[in-house]
Amino acid sequence: MKVRVASAGTGKTASLVLRYLELIASGTPLRRIAGVTFTRKAADELRVRVGQAVEEVLAQGQHLGFVADPAGRARFEEARLELGGATLSTIHGFMAQALRLCAPLLGLDPDFSLMGDWEAKAIFEEEWRSLLYLAADPEHPLHGLATPELGEALLFLFDKRSLAETFQPAPGEANERLIRVYQSVFAAYEKRLGSNLLSPSEIERRAIGMVSNRRAVERLLERYRVMLVDEFQDVNPLQGEFFRALRDAGMPMEVVGDPKQSIYAFRDADVEVFRRARREGRELEPLSTTYRHAGVLVRFLNRLTAELAKRGLGFAPEEAPSVTGVRSEVGKLELHWVEGDVPMDELRRFEAQVLAERLRALSSRVPLSQMAVLVRSRASFPFLEEALEREGLDYVLLQGRGYYERQEIRDLYHALRVGFDPSGLSLAAWLRSPFGQMGLADLERVLTSEAPLSTLELVYPEVWGRLEQVRRRVRQSAPLEALKFLLREPFIGGRSYLDFLDSRARENVDALLFEVARRPPRDLEVLLERLQMLSRQAEAGDVPQSGEGIQLLTVHAAKGLEWPLVAVFDLGRMNSPRTQPLYLGEGGQVALPDTGCFEAFREQTRAREEEESYRLLYVAASRARDVLVMTGSVKEGKPTGWAQVLAEIGFGPDAPAYQRPDYLHQTWRYRPVAEVRPRPVAAPPEIPEWLEARFHPNPYPPLYSPSALKKEEAAPLPLPDLEEGEEIPGRARAVGTLVHYAIGQNWRFSNPDHYRNLEAQEVMFPFDPDERQSIMREVGELLERYEALLGDGLPWPREEDYPEFPMALPLGGTVWQGVIDRLYRVGERWILEDYKTDHEIEPSRYHFQLALYREAIRQAWRVDPEVRLVYLRCGEIVPVGREELEAALREVDGG
Repeated sequence: MKVRVASAGTGKTASLVLRYLELIASGTPLRRIAGVTFTRKAADELRVRVGQAVEEVLAQGQHLGFVADPAGRARFEEARLELGGATLSTIHGFMAQALRLCAPLLGLDPDFSLMGDWEAKAIFEEEWRSLLYLAADPEHPLHGLATPELGEALLFLFDKRSLAETFQPAPGEANERLIRVYQSVFAAYEKRLGSNLLSPSEIERRAIGMVSNRRAVERLLERYRVMLVDEFQDVNPLQGEFFRALRDAGMPMEVVGDPKQSIYAFRDADVEVFRRARREGRELEPLSTTYRHAGVLVRFLNRLTAELAKRGLGFAPEEAPSVTGVRSEVGKLELHWVEGDVPMDELRRFEAQVLAERLRALSSRVPLSQMAVLVRSRASFPFLEEALEREGLDYVLLQGRGYYERQEIRDLYHALRVGFDPSGLSLAAWLRSPFGQMGLADLERVLTSEAPLSTLELVYPEVWGRLEQVRRRVRQSAPLEALKFLLREPFIGGRSYLDFLDSRARENVDALLFEVARRPPRDLEVLLERLQMLSRQAEAGDVPQSGEGIQLLTVHAAKGLEWPLVAVFDLGRMNSPRTQPLYLGEGGQVALPDTGCFEAFREQTRAREEEESYRLLYVAASRARDVLVMTGSVKEGKPTGWAQVLAEIGFGPDAPAYQRPDYLHQTWRYRPVAEVRPRPVAAPPEIPEWLEARFHPNPYPPLYSPSALKKEEAAPLPLPDLEEGEEIPGRARAVGTLVHYAIGQNWRFSNPDHYRNLEAQEVMFPFDPDERQSIMREVGELLERYEALLGDGLPWPREEDYPEFPMALPLGGTVWQGVIDRLYRVGERWILEDYKTDHEIEPSRYHFQLALYREAIRQAWRVDPEVRLVYLRCGEIVPVGREELEAALREVDGG
């Protein structure tokens, strides 16, 4: 395995693209290269970049420093053709592709489906609840061991299953009990998934099993000649074991990454995987030229990484090579410190004001839309928003937190819940929401009564009426339609729920609607369970706001991005480790509280989190191209958090003040900040004339079949359900289909070839031999009556003859599309016929259908055909008059 360290801005993607070109030029087809990276966005970008490079080589013979041999042009032409199907995917995408390739060898369904982690967790939790119920039986082997208090630890362990192939108990009876219960629940969970449903973590586990299968590995080695892996610092232990096993099996592998940017431990990434690869592989020269940063930022970042590495804070010296800049721009670095003896939140408020004023001053150099403010914690956002509002600076919050816990989302959850079951806490939440608009005193009166729903009906009839509308709609509609009703229907005193929301909340509920529409749940309980599960995921952020302005986001969300100006706010915020129900040690050992290894494992975990916090500082500082502004608050002269380490390396509040064109260092004494002044309200725009216009829906769909519309039934033809397959025809439909087909083909029932062709039609497949024989007898009788009419009531021969003649007629807001059974000309007469196998003669049922056919021919060919119905069972021909047809057309068109 070849390993390369690539610091921020050093052209990592460009180096990968060049490696692709080198491999293609050396004779390795693009289809034989496996390109793997961390995110779909990065994989898509790499595909685009490789495609552009191949096109440039074909057009100019070179790309960046790569010069192609003209004799190898055919290889690049082949690569251009293969780009769409080339393997350029995420780690999980590559694993899934490899599993499908080797599925028969692994006992997997090659067409297995993928599910999200939240769905996997929901299934695991269901299995846990089932075990808890079963273990209440004294005869159950886990009776007394599976108890409710284990639930939080079990779910946490399930979330962390990418950290170890198997979990082992650390010394202690409680740890052994937990692992025993976990293994039982996990076995039930795996059994339930079977061989055709996998979550991302189960893909990893199956992939680990795959690389232990010799034949499967041989098949992968036949498929791929080399593997290129990007962002290797972000892989988790199971992914690392997968790549290591492939390397040991003989897969040529080249990986690139930057340990200084390993910041995703909360997603189970482990920087030690990259470090192990460096120790065991062959290290390539690091990428040491930065194309991103201006001169002063290159110097600052080199000093920052060197000092952090020297102190062992986050990364080692060999992981922090010095870089050289190539840009001629000098750039600018600003550090602003706020000192005072007031609480930290007061200092932060003033710090945000200092930053807002500096951003306003710098806006003459950099547009607001090209600025970003990064924070370590989302708790810093309110200070920034207040200061930017005060300065009148537009901003966009790109990453919030707890989307599924937002009030508007929970309002909709509770509204759906009361529609399903109007009792419990959801009723109280619904009554307090804009749907119920009930005050606390009224709410208490309802909820403390013996029969809350009866009290609501008697004392608050208007609210009761709204609740009844919700219940009726939720119970009678599909979940998506119920959600649309709750959002858009003006049933709250003439207003809809959307009317009570600000722009941010509207964006959030719109996103929820799009998400549900993308994957409509089969029933309401599934949707409610999905919303409840997602509300527990802290990583689900708010929907990004639209608009222009300064972008506010966390450092984690900024990874992989860059801006001309970046500000890092709240350097004084300390690392706040999260409390966990258990901690993991080396090799997947598990320790619960009050067991021997718990404290040691906790300290190890917190030490890793502390290390990552310094890497987070590097990521934040390296996002800027031209201008980097850093601000922090220091209480009573004692810097904390990132401020402390910056002070240690000479950039703290005690450092000398500087004011140069490229470097500004300033310390501010705290002063109170004025309240936010509301922005002046702009005059409302003039109301356009069309604003009050109302558009009434067309009574028919945009595309419709005239045969679907009868006087007594005006329902659209049902769309086929792809999961259910095609509708199985009944006998009457089979008879009609065969008769019309035979007439359209001018087939004679007495002709043996025609007979066999009719019997072999697909419409006959569902029927057994006896039913087929009976159907064919009936078809024969009808065709014999048709043949008896030829030359008598039905003219024969004909000058022009058009059987099964397709038509389309735009009429009103609908395009009517159908097939005319027969249109023909005898002399100067044009005749339009429709053949019926009905048992009863009711011409009026078909007047509108025939009127559309006639109108289509009149408009297209400028002829007015005679129209008649041919009833085959009784051998009767029924002419339909022009007056009747025109009346039918007017009647339906007017309706």
